[in-house]
Amino acid sequence: MNLWLRVALVAGAVGLAALGASFRTHSWPSTITVLISTVVLLVLAIRRPPASLGHTPRLRRGLILWSVLLAAALAWEAYAFVRQPDWSRPSYDHPTISTLLDPILEQGPLRIVGWLVWLGAGWRLVTR
Repeated sequence: MNLWLRVALVAGAVGLAALGASFRTHSWPSTITVLISTVVLLVLAIRRPPASLGHTPRLRRGLILWSVLLAAALAWEAYAFVRQPDWSRPSYDHPTISTLLDPILEQGPLRIVGWLVWLGAGWRLVTR
């Protein structure tokens, strides 16, 4: 990847993080921004040809372990979200991950950092 493409990707990520951080938490604009970012990263992941990793027992055990952990986290998140009385406001009786992170990510600069970490993790998953 050449330097200009990297600079453009970083600038785009910082711009998207600033845009996402400018919206109120648990609002429709922030949800739509998250959905658009997720769809873009998923399209990139699907279009990328799969790398041959080899099928070792260690890889298989790691895949099973991480799949179970991810499924448990997603099930908890979905359960907590569905149990909230109002989906547009956080509930401390049934907190989602974003509700638990709200005290840390309330301030503008930390919200941008949170968005950048989230985008970076997604990019890392897509490109590795």
